[in-house]
Amino acid sequence: MKPSLVEPNIKFVLNNQLGNIKENTEYKKNIFFNLGLFIILILIVGITLKIKYKGKQDIISQQIKENKKKNYILTK
Repeated sequence: MKPSLVEPNIKFVLNNQLGNIKENTEYKKNIFFNLGLFIILILIVGITLKIKYKGKQDIISQQIKENKKKNYILTK
């Protein structure tokens, strides 16, 4: 019989608790990582849509801009 400093029951309990703690920390890390990536994705999509929307002008604005160009050319 080998001498042991820790009883087998204590080893089992500690290993079980450490395993649970490890699972919980990995779960929390995964949640935060996924949440961060989701926020980054939403920001990229939002910025892209805002740039696309801001870049296009409606028909009335385009006509006003064209009229200003024509008037500027004709006055010179």
